[in-house]
Amino acid sequence: NLKKEENLIIIVSTHGEGEPPADAAELHRFLAGKRVGSLEQLNYAVIALGDSSYKYFCQTGIDFHERLKAHGAKALAEPYLLDVDFKDHKEQVAGDILKHFKGVNGHALQVPDTIKLPDERSTGGLVKAELIDKVLLNGRGSDKETYHIELDIEGSGLSYQPGDALEVYAVNNETLVEEILTQLSYSGNEEVTHKNAKYSIKEVLLHHKEITLVTLPVLKKLSAFVEEPELNRLLDSRDELDVFLEGSDLLDVLKEFRIQLGVQDLTDALRTLPPRAYSIASSQSDVGDEVHLTVGAVRYQKNERKHEGVCSTYLIDRIEEGDKVAVQVKSNDGFRLPDKNKDIILIGAGTGIAPYRSFLQERELEEGEGKIWLFFGDQHFETDFLYQAEWLKYRKNKILSKVDVAFSRDQEEKIYVQHRIQQKADEVYQWLEKGAVVYVCGDRKKMAKDVQQAFIDLLQEKAGLNAEQAEEKLLSLKKEGRYQEDVY
Repeated sequence: NLKKEENLIIIVSTHGEGEPPADAAELHRFLAGKRVGSLEQLNYAVIALGDSSYKYFCQTGIDFHERLKAHGAKALAEPYLLDVDFKDHKEQVAGDILKHFKGVNGHALQVPDTIKLPDERSTGGLVKAELIDKVLLNGRGSDKETYHIELDIEGSGLSYQPGDALEVYAVNNETLVEEILTQLSYSGNEEVTHKNAKYSIKEVLLHHKEITLVTLPVLKKLSAFVEEPELNRLLDSRDELDVFLEGSDLLDVLKEFRIQLGVQDLTDALRTLPPRAYSIASSQSDVGDEVHLTVGAVRYQKNERKHEGVCSTYLIDRIEEGDKVAVQVKSNDGFRLPDKNKDIILIGAGTGIAPYRSFLQERELEEGEGKIWLFFGDQHFETDFLYQAEWLKYRKNKILSKVDVAFSRDQEEKIYVQHRIQQKADEVYQWLEKGAVVYVCGDRKKMAKDVQQAFIDLLQEKAGLNAEQAEEKLLSLKKEGRYQEDVY
């Protein structure tokens, strides 16, 4: 119906490697084709949501802008590219974007001076949760470090559903903060302003600013304080830049380039420290006033220096039983259990197993007729079969109908979950034909992409479709909520 429209606002997020979310994929693909024709009558504006730590920041919104423009539509503004702190700006952006439409096509659009948007569905807001248990899930000799973490939320009002995530507000590592202060010759007591409040620069770096990774927008802001041309040359070379930014923290940048800037300039250049979201590994119906997480430690070496993930090491190393953590529930309506009598196929690798623990707990209480098939992958059977005893219990109690595992390092040829899906293609297709819902949780770059390709291949082979038809079929399954992803 675009040819019949005069004014259009698109608000869209970006998934994976610059891909559109399922609800936007059909329109995204349509606008890339030649059947659209002229859209010269159309005025439009785009609000793009993304995370600037990803390479293809807000790419889907940028795609919509370029494709509409290519068909003759008139952009009333450049796309609004909003980062993870978009909630701080959404009402201002809503007001700004509506004002662009004032008077176009002869319409006198009434725009109020201030915009108040409705609040999101409440899940209890930001609360303090007490750490009550922390258990290492990997066996001795594992290359991985995965913890089961339990938090007490009694009296907090926090509520969640299977499939939701928990946002954890971490504190940066004080050692890294001290090294940054030393590198910049700051005492740490200098006063700065952040969100209209006064703090010391040390407080801001500890609690409010992202320092364990550096995004492209931040690096561009810092480049204004560098005299040497090397940083600007790096910014012009995307491939080289990606290599430099991969795994780099703020200290890496400060050591690489001679950056001279005041404490307020640094505060303004850095992005706000966003919470880290973890798939919840428990059903509230089962565990009551608790919330469980499955957390993999992020540790690596770069530039002859140890680097750590801000939140995983905060939870694993820097808080103990009895300490409190700031958290809030992040609702995930795109990753929900179907009716209790529907079959489900659960595909996860590593910490991607977390939401399925909540699904199994919920399904056991529901006592439905739906069958459950779990595909799980990790490195070694002996050390990395996360929650093995629980899966065996569910299998014995017939809550879990089938379990297929892939441990990549237990044989010479690496075997992953997508290979198990290919091996069981006949039966997987039968489950699909009978209405089963598929869930995929884990690494977005490799695992999720490979599993998706396995399903496209399966649909080609078993349903007699060509590649394009198989992709369309998978897209329709996504739109129907029968192929759901929770990837990171």
